[in-house]
Parts: sequence; structure tokens; C-alpha cells
Amino acid sequence: MIKFKHLVYTAIVGTLLYACGSDSNSRVDNFDHEAQAIKDQDSILKFLKTHYYKDAVDSIKPMVPGETVLINDARLQSKVVNEYDIDYTYYYFVKEEGVSEKVGPSIVDSLLTTYRLSSLDASNKLTKIQDLNRPTWFNSTQIVVRGWLYAFTHFKGGELKKEDDGSPYNGPITYDGTGKGFFLLPSGLCYRNGKGFTNKNLLYIVNLHDIVENTDHDQDGVASINEDPDGDGNPRNDDTDKDNIPNYLDTDDDGDGVLSKDEDKNGDGNPANDFSDPNKPNVPDYLNRDIF
Repeated sequence: MIKFKHLVYTAIVGTLLYACGSDSNSRVDNFDHEAQAIKDQDSILKFLKTHYYKDAVDSIKPMVPGETVLINDARLQSKVVNEYDIDYTYYYFVKEEGVSEKVGPSIVDSLLTTYRLSSLDASNKLTKIQDLNRPTWFNSTQIVVRGWLYAFTHFKGGELKKEDDGSPYNGPITYDGTGKGFFLLPSGLCYRNGKGFTNKNLLYIVNLHDIVENTDHDQDGVASINEDPDGDGNPRNDDTDKDNIPNYLDTDDDGDGVLSKDEDKNGDGNPANDFSDPNKPNVPDYLNRDIF
């Protein structure tokens, strides 16, 4: 059966080649990714020990007397994630978390952002690549740089600007109180050794303006972040019917010929809370091939 994928946001500008596109990296046979990960970590740590964040201009500069080196700045944090069966450490720096009442984005939520992108070409050299000054929506399904998906979860968006009396702002769409900071990603969470920026560590200085909270990419009534049957926090590796389409993009998750959104017995718009099989009381109908 042909399955149609419905995406929340598809209008991603074609010029944004540095964060989006199809995952068509050409891997070098027998490339030692673990050795590259160690090399990247060494370069990143050297950089963090010799630079500081200049708040006045939201920029990273070589260390000077009187400033706080990044590695000692309390705002700098790190996290280890596993991708391609390798543990990678990325670093994120939250200058301002963001004032939105929405929960921060999950790794599969769509988001509105601007950024400045540079590559770390040596432990002490940043090369500017791109300034994205116009707020642009990004759909997580089109992101090649996997570290980007993780790093944005540490920020929140802003709030739409309003007039002093609380009425809609009479001007261009503007967000106040956006999430601000940067994240530094090892090459293993970027383009790896494929096309794009081969084995380059990437630095994004970002503003997070807004998100689509609980993005539902396949419009089946279940938020994409919740289409995670194995409970590891990563919906991208869950494929109940083994058709090579992850559940959060699959309109028929169990492959029984009935759309997931139609396996909603109680009619509340959420198929995740319908359990009709007494033999599988913990399996929702939309993931149960015996119920259709």
C-alpha cells in the first residue's frame, strides 16, 4: 500500500544547504569514525580553553585578560549522545533560555530560527560560513546535521511582539525574549566524512524564535515525539511495521491497511489511548496488527 507522508512545514528555502537537505553523505569505506571522534573532541576542548563569549556582540573571541574562558564559563554545558553506535559530546551555551511558555523543542519539533554558522578548522580558527538573518522555519525531517536536533532542545522560543496596550504589533512579525546562545558540534553529529563539510566541527550562534510544540509530522493525531515505542527518546529509530518508514512519518504505523488516525475507537483524535485487544492490553490499536 502506498503511504503518504504529511509534513507540518515543507517550505524550507533551497539556499540553506548548511543545515538541511537529504541525508546523502557519501561515506568513505572503512573510515575510522571513532578515531575522528577523539580527534574532534581534542580540537573542541582546545578551542574552549582559548576563547571566550563576548556578550555585547554575541560572538566568540580569542581569550584576553579579564574575561572568562569558555571552558570555565558556567553557561557552557555538554551532553553525550549516541549516534551511529558512537558516543559524541556536544557543547551548548545558553545566554538566554527564552521566555516562551511552550516547552522547549523536542528533537522532532519544527522550529523558527536565525543563526550564524562557522566551522572550526583548527583548534584556534573559526571560518565563517553563513549568516541566516531572516527567521526561517525548519522541519526536523529535513535536517542532516543531527547535532542540531539535540542542541536546540536546551532553548525555548520567544513571544510575539505586541503593542504597549497588548494589541497585535503594527509592524513586521517580531519575537521578543528569544532563546540565545550557541552550540558546538563534533563532525560526527554534522556531515561526518561525507559531502558538505567533511570532518568539520560546526559552531552555530543561534536565536530560537518559535517552535511548533508537539509537531505531528504524519498528522495521525499522535505527536511525533510520542511515537517512540521503545522509550529511548528518539522516534527516528522506531518502525513498528518494519517498512523503513519510522512511525512518526508513517500514516499506517502497524501496516494493517488502516490509517493510524482512523484507529481511534473512542473518537477523541488521539489513537494512542485506544486499547481494544485484551491479549495485548498495553499495545494501542494503531500499533497492533491484530486490530483494524
